[in-house]
Amino acid sequence: MIPPIPPLAIDDASPPLGISPTDVSQFIRLDQCQRYLRLRLHERSAGQRFLRDYDVAPQSIPPILTRSGAAFEEAVEAGIAAAFPFVRFTAADRKEAGRDDDNAAVVQAARALRPGEVRVLGQPRLEARLGHWLIRGDVDLIRLERTLDGSLAILIADIKSSTSAKVEHRLQVAFYHEMLAAILADAGIAHDPIALAILYRGPAASDDPTAVPGDDLHLAQQRLDAQRLLGASTGLLETIADEAAYIGAVHDLVIGEHSTARRVLGTDFERIPFHLTYKCDGCLYNEFCMKQSAESDNLSLLPHLTEQDKSVLLREGITTVTELATLKDLRRKGTISIDGVVQEQTDLVPAPGQDARSRHLAATWPVGPRLDELVHRARRYRRWKGDAIEAIPWIPGKGYGSLPWSGPDQNPNLVRIFIDVQHDYLNDRLYMLGA
Repeated sequence: MIPPIPPLAIDDASPPLGISPTDVSQFIRLDQCQRYLRLRLHERSAGQRFLRDYDVAPQSIPPILTRSGAAFEEAVEAGIAAAFPFVRFTAADRKEAGRDDDNAAVVQAARALRPGEVRVLGQPRLEARLGHWLIRGDVDLIRLERTLDGSLAILIADIKSSTSAKVEHRLQVAFYHEMLAAILADAGIAHDPIALAILYRGPAASDDPTAVPGDDLHLAQQRLDAQRLLGASTGLLETIADEAAYIGAVHDLVIGEHSTARRVLGTDFERIPFHLTYKCDGCLYNEFCMKQSAESDNLSLLPHLTEQDKSVLLREGITTVTELATLKDLRRKGTISIDGVVQEQTDLVPAPGQDARSRHLAATWPVGPRLDELVHRARRYRRWKGDAIEAIPWIPGKGYGSLPWSGPDQNPNLVRIFIDVQHDYLNDRLYMLGA
């Protein structure tokens, strides 16, 4: 049984809850999985003990992705340091100085700038109280410029070793915008509107072997912007034009009174929807959800079941694979000869007491046209788990498979290899293959 994860109500008397821009960015990358957000917020407030109590561990990021991002960041920072005064903040510096964040250092850097000066800050840790939330995050780059007329121009940029700038990247810098704006406002420092940008690696050379570097004017301009504003000799700089929309999303997702995070926090954990997909491979809580799904006979265990299919079945009161498997009974109808091959004829009929539910589901989109297929899959799975339930080894009506048939009289020595691959979303490539 999973450890208790109680709902939390936020009010003026409650202490602020911790969250980071990276948490929300990951929430977006995982197709806005509310269960991930709920588990992440619970870990922020109660620690990782609930994972140990459930005998699971958080899933670590593959080292190849970490190394790829670190190498790109190092190359970018080297270019910046050669072009502008550059200060890089580290955890060791904070520990030695006895501080938890770099807010004061960022404020001091802004105040110390003289007209015409530029300074770039790398990895400063910001912490700000926004509404009922205490938000902490390390900003990749903050470019500070005191113009000749004395105004303060600020650019916040996030470094991503990816082929393109994504929605979750833009949302992450929007959080930094709100955090830095609050910190400077508390310090009484006036500034121009804060610009937001993503410094990303860009398309790999192998993505289009016929492409000539610089033939895309849009990418060429982004490369020039990276060199002009940051001195970066590698990467492309996308300046976010519709930053107001992303700042609004920050309030809708976290800061606002009716935000997604507040709603998820106040919902019973068992009622938070989730579904296992390939995206879960990159989630911290993959092992937690896989184990809980296996223990509870969750519908997500069925292959080829979509999230929409699952939501329809749950709405109709079918919450487990066993309940779906027993929705209909298997009726055998003798044999039939097809192209000289004798095959068994079968049919699915509503189980006793399930007539009305079966008819209703058969007319409900998108489950209706696939209902018998899903029941067959459920019966096959439960039989594999050891249940005393009849099942057939094929899915009627699914057409011909792409694999050649293998049997005692046809292709008896066929070798079938089943492959699992891992996707590097930073460089949009496959980096590991198992068979």
